[in-house]
Amino acid sequence: MKVFLFDIGNVLCDFTYEKFLNKYEEISGKRVGMDGVIEEELYHAVERGDISDQTYVDRMNQHYKTSWLVEDLKQAWQEIFSANEVGRALYFSAIEKKVPVYALSNIAKYHISAINQNWNNLLSSATGLFLSYEMGFRKPDPRIYRMVLHQLQVPAEDCFFIDDLAENIEAARKIGMQAHQFIPENYNVVKEQASAFFN
Repeated sequence: MKVFLFDIGNVLCDFTYEKFLNKYEEISGKRVGMDGVIEEELYHAVERGDISDQTYVDRMNQHYKTSWLVEDLKQAWQEIFSANEVGRALYFSAIEKKVPVYALSNIAKYHISAINQNWNNLLSSATGLFLSYEMGFRKPDPRIYRMVLHQLQVPAEDCFFIDDLAENIEAARKIGMQAHQFIPENYNVVKEQASAFFN
């Protein structure tokens, strides 16, 4: 059985860090000036499920002297996310062809809430979801890929994986997945590779 694994961020749903920063400052009502080290540490922790959405917000508020609520965070990401039409065309085309389609994403619960609020049929259309906050690991940690293979009970070479980040692609290739970087200059190549893999 061949399976199609999709990242979510910048594959199905586009976003930029700049949009997040602008929205964070807009809701905070002041210039925040993000601390990259603190933000990355907390962001990775909430994406691994090490801390809850509430704890993430509490610690951000404490550090930046802001007063966000979890609902503010969800609302912000509803506005930050936009549709990646090329990625979604690949995604829904695979689903229509009865290819087993899964999401494999570094993501937090509040991101999922925002996506489901914006597009209630997007993630629910997948065969299944492998989400970092539920799995306890983030890409490119090889353990998350091994967990996916274990749960799917398929060999790595039968997995076609697309992700926008080179380090995640490299890690997937190291365990034998057919992995391709999904960035605008590669879109046509990825579509051709996917067509050849599943046909």
